[in-house]
Amino acid sequence: MKPVLMAVAVVVAMLGTAVPVLAESDLQAVKRMIAKRLPGATVDHVAASPVKGVYEVGVDGGDVVYVSADGRYLFNGALIDLVNQENLTERVLAGRRVKSLDNVPEDSMIIYEPDGAAKYTITTFTDIDCPYCRKMHREMPLLNRMGIRVRYMLFPRAGPASPSYEKAVSVWCAEDQQSEMTKAKAGAVPENRDCENPIREHMVLARRLGLRGTPYTITDTGRAIGGYVPAPELLESLEADKLKLAQ
Repeated sequence: MKPVLMAVAVVVAMLGTAVPVLAESDLQAVKRMIAKRLPGATVDHVAASPVKGVYEVGVDGGDVVYVSADGRYLFNGALIDLVNQENLTERVLAGRRVKSLDNVPEDSMIIYEPDGAAKYTITTFTDIDCPYCRKMHREMPLLNRMGIRVRYMLFPRAGPASPSYEKAVSVWCAEDQQSEMTKAKAGAVPENRDCENPIREHMVLARRLGLRGTPYTITDTGRAIGGYVPAPELLESLEADKLKLAQ
């Protein structure tokens, strides 16, 4: 969804984060009202926010905005709990990212398995011709040795009917996708192949999940990482996420 208003931060330092419980009928009424006020948006989620009279609204499969109870005001930005120093909007978005990826079958991904049991799983939208995607891919052996399972989804930035898209299709249709991907990211032009593939669906999902460039990685906790991160730093951030969840 395109921003409707200037992005703002809603501060809840004095309010705490207890979320009021509303009857399902109330939430459905709010959902209908919002759909009426925002006819171009697909409203898929409505919940009470920690701020009295303000609702958390999921739109277009990915974004989260906040709407006043009368439907007049829309807040497009982060809801921050200053007491606990937490971005509540990011917490919601992370959950939505995880849910979206859980709905994608793994047989529609190209997966690089770690040595031994996986400690972490990341999902990366990648473009064969993207320099930083290639840089990340050169670290694949290291990522796997670190126990990181990498699931690739394909996002040729130049779009359909581009050489990058054709390469993505050719890699997808190869008998050994992993090997063909590695060769293509090293600069080899893959043998031209064509078959049924999920690439367009990957591209639609990537945009819904907030992709602005490649590589675009979603961690197993739903955190989004835009751009290339060296493997040791990536592992450190995944370990930090794990510690935070354990607290």
